[in-house]
Amino acid sequence: MSLGDLDELVLSCRNDEGRKYIAEAVSCYKAGAYRACIVSAWIAVVYDLLSKIRELALSGDAEAQRIVADLNRWQPLIAKNDLGAIKSSLDLEREIVHLANDKFGFFEGMEVVELGRLHDDRNRCAHPTYQGTEQPYAPSAELARTHLVHAVRYVLSQAPVQGKAATAQIIKLVESAYFPMDVEKANTQLRSGGLDRARESFVNAVIDKLVLGYIEGEPTLKARPQTLVAIRAMSELYPDLCEPRIRRSLNALGRRVEDSQLMYFFGFLEYYWRTWEFLERDNRDRLTEVLRRSSDELAQHAIPIAIEIIDLQSTCEERLKRLPLKELSFVAQRTKHSAVIDAGVNLYCSSKSWDSANANYKVIEPVIDQLTPEQIRRILVARVKELADLPGAHSFSAFCRHVYKNERLPRSEILEVLNAHEAEWIARDLMRDIDGDVPF
Repeated sequence: MSLGDLDELVLSCRNDEGRKYIAEAVSCYKAGAYRACIVSAWIAVVYDLLSKIRELALSGDAEAQRIVADLNRWQPLIAKNDLGAIKSSLDLEREIVHLANDKFGFFEGMEVVELGRLHDDRNRCAHPTYQGTEQPYAPSAELARTHLVHAVRYVLSQAPVQGKAATAQIIKLVESAYFPMDVEKANTQLRSGGLDRARESFVNAVIDKLVLGYIEGEPTLKARPQTLVAIRAMSELYPDLCEPRIRRSLNALGRRVEDSQLMYFFGFLEYYWRTWEFLERDNRDRLTEVLRRSSDELAQHAIPIAIEIIDLQSTCEERLKRLPLKELSFVAQRTKHSAVIDAGVNLYCSSKSWDSANANYKVIEPVIDQLTPEQIRRILVARVKELADLPGAHSFSAFCRHVYKNERLPRSEILEVLNAHEAEWIARDLMRDIDGDVPF
């Protein structure tokens, strides 16, 4: 690690106080004063851990408040050289790493061990009698540098909570009615809530809780769009950590949940685009069958999502053929996919009365500007070609007026087709009302 890398290490500290604490240790390292570097690194760790505990106390953590109360009680006694208060304070410094881990879950695995080594080496550097020889302890540059890295990576760059309390804090944030639906804003809130430079175990705990919570959790997480936004935001923050766990959780859930809960997977498909890719073959087959057999009420919500997935398009097209007018109209308002437009055109061109034509037009109206020229021509000639009872229905007049006014086809062609297919009076109205010109 170069001297420039050490400067970068200082910048990775979570706040200005942390940078100030560790900058002294880095200055000692650059000067070759490795004993002073290690002592200063330990002092930075102790100060930063105490600062974190004070933050937790302000947020209402009872254990942190107890520790802060003890510190506040000892300070005036130490000023009076009270030996009991001095001993209590030194004991707290000696056990600060284990206390922070046991009470607040700040660390994981070998981190406690590495910080314990820093404490031991600090004692060797600061207390000559630890050596048992006449030569002072002489740590190497590599050892001093290692302790600097561990102090910043494990302590000074981290948020004040990492264990169960941290997970609960993030989940509470997502459960809020005010958690944003915008992924970028959700990213900002999650970072501010403690997920900026978070440890692997913390990230794993949160993403597992969110994925499981959306499918089978409490109402504060289950089936809520905010939960999915948080999952997507986390996968952007930590893709290498989150994606394998999302894949594993989705497949485990797909095999164990009740049939009634499988529809929640379509929410995942909508908000997290890699969901279908992550699902294994058996779960893909299950969802395909869910879509095929779904009720009309559920199908109207699932189809606009599923139809964007190539593997599900044929099933969606089959399901669209059996979807009643009300639900098909809902789908047409949610997606402009060509299969949905085709289904709407098919329905409208099958109208056998003016009333049914007017009702079926609810499917055409939301997608009228997405109709292809071929679909427009089909509707115009449906009276003759498909025996659709369209002329005379006010919806057909509205349709003709729209395509004529917006020139979706050449106006001369529209007039010619209408005149040739038993809709001469509509052609006359269009020329009079829009062109202001009736040639007879």
